[in-house]
Amino acid sequence: MPLTPTAYVWALSGSADTLTGRGGVSAGSLGSTVRVPAADALARIVVAGHFMDSGPNPWPGRSGGRIGPFAGIGVSLGNRGEGSIGGRVRRRLGWHCGNGDHRAHNSRAGRVEGRLMNRRILVNAGLGVLVLGLGVAGLVALFTPRQDPYANLPTTKVLRGTLAATVTASGNVESGITASLQMPGAGGVITRVYVKTGSQVNAGDRLVRVDPTSAREQLASAQASLASANAAMTNATRGRTDVERRSDAASVAAASQALTNANRLLSIAEESYALVVQQQAEIIAPLQAAVDDAQQALSDDKVELARLKAELAATDPSDTGTIAQLEAQISQLEAQIVTDTATLTAAEGSLAQAERTRDTLVLQARQSLTAQRASRDAAQKALAQAKAAVAVAQQPPNPGSVQAAQAQIDAANVAVDQARRALDDTVLRAPFSGTVSTVNAVVGQSAAASLGSASGAGGGLVTLVNPDGKRVVAFIAEADVAAVKVGQEAAVNLPATGLDLTARVVSVDVQSTVTNNVVQYLTTLALDAPPASVKVGQTASLSITTASKPDVLFVPTSAIATDGLTSYVIKTSGGKPTRVEVTTGMTGTTGTEITSGLSEGDSVLLSNTGGTGNPGLFPTAAQSSAR
Repeated sequence: MPLTPTAYVWALSGSADTLTGRGGVSAGSLGSTVRVPAADALARIVVAGHFMDSGPNPWPGRSGGRIGPFAGIGVSLGNRGEGSIGGRVRRRLGWHCGNGDHRAHNSRAGRVEGRLMNRRILVNAGLGVLVLGLGVAGLVALFTPRQDPYANLPTTKVLRGTLAATVTASGNVESGITASLQMPGAGGVITRVYVKTGSQVNAGDRLVRVDPTSAREQLASAQASLASANAAMTNATRGRTDVERRSDAASVAAASQALTNANRLLSIAEESYALVVQQQAEIIAPLQAAVDDAQQALSDDKVELARLKAELAATDPSDTGTIAQLEAQISQLEAQIVTDTATLTAAEGSLAQAERTRDTLVLQARQSLTAQRASRDAAQKALAQAKAAVAVAQQPPNPGSVQAAQAQIDAANVAVDQARRALDDTVLRAPFSGTVSTVNAVVGQSAAASLGSASGAGGGLVTLVNPDGKRVVAFIAEADVAAVKVGQEAAVNLPATGLDLTARVVSVDVQSTVTNNVVQYLTTLALDAPPASVKVGQTASLSITTASKPDVLFVPTSAIATDGLTSYVIKTSGGKPTRVEVTTGMTGTTGTEITSGLSEGDSVLLSNTGGTGNPGLFPTAAQSSAR
């Protein structure tokens, strides 16, 4: 039987149909074996990487054949067998394979169906190429290393030193300094005046003090709040230590033992109560019986006395013997009634005393039992509380608790700094060296807070002059002036000569100066011991230190990022970049204080989107973990 084009299509498409007839041809599923009788042809079909072999060809002949260009589907066919047996299967599938003495012939229908088959094969080939391309692209993406999001970010070290916040400005040198000085802080009652008119003072010398009691109390309270906040952070972030775990176990064991003891004492109290009730019942029972017997005897005697008296009344008066006998019985019975009454009274008294004793003993036993039940209940509650406390203490850190603790620490640090400055401000110090020209401060009087004035003698507590001194007058921007206070130190540079000097803020004008819609405040600084080379009118660059902390750990602010209320850095010390949560303190011009989470010398990343004074921006925790 010839292998028809239809049969061949079935073989590729996976049809389970079978063609039967002379020789027999079976078209199975894709990738299965298609067998053609050896008398027809020897065929090996390769479809999508699967081989389908025909039956063996026992006839020697020329093998080899051709592979059709079917985009990954090759057909290799033995061409001809020996003699007239054989035939051809060609790419167009319009050919029949001859069998026996049949000759292959061209069929027009076969050619048409072959062309359709070619088109189908080309479409399938295109889809195969597309799938292959996508697979290759997927493999390339799978095995290509992902880019490290931190690869191009610079690093910096955690430093230890003095962290300062500064305000910069530029001004000019002027001659002569006069300042009318007020208290720099909230003022208060003056408790000490250190100078008098004519006194010579140096920069930083004390001039006047107000009562510091309230400021000290506020500082102590702020420090206590900071300690409490730090303790809360410690509890929120750390696990239980071995000592604490042993203490937890000991607390639970002690509570459990206390419950055991309470249960034992309760059992004793219950047994004691039952015993008291039983013993008193045994004591009361015979006494109650004695009372009952005495009552019955008295009742019987009274009944008998009544009967005798009735009988006596009914006896014939002439029967003196009977009357005498009855009267004797009545007299005897009356005496017995008196005895019975006394016996009953005694029995009732004994019973009443015994009942009072019983009631007292039973009440005491009941009270003891109630107390022991309360102790047992309290021990049960204490054990439950101890177990609950241990369970809470052993829970992992709660992010919400950590964030809340960090917020408390930040607020407490600010409060401590403010309280410390308030305490410092209870002393008025000389902003420059000079002579005290006027003293208006009087002990016991109230001193109001005010910014000093550099324009002659005013209404200040102390007026200080230095006609030979030199000052720098500069305008401070509106956004920065709130941080500038009298007495603050400043670094001064004279660009014309390159000379570096120091100065102190003498005054800050209360009234603003507006130039071209820019609001500024005139600020005067006294130069500390300027050399003679400093000339009036020279330009000066100022850097006023508005806050300072010595011996602190700090990093550039651009190394710190935030996630909600949590601050963190990307630490690179020891290999792979790792997110580390940190506790921050003061923010200065050169960086931000680190109070916990890092050590001096640790290496951290700088954000390429952050900058001086701006928080760093890094990939999120999810992005970091996905690297």
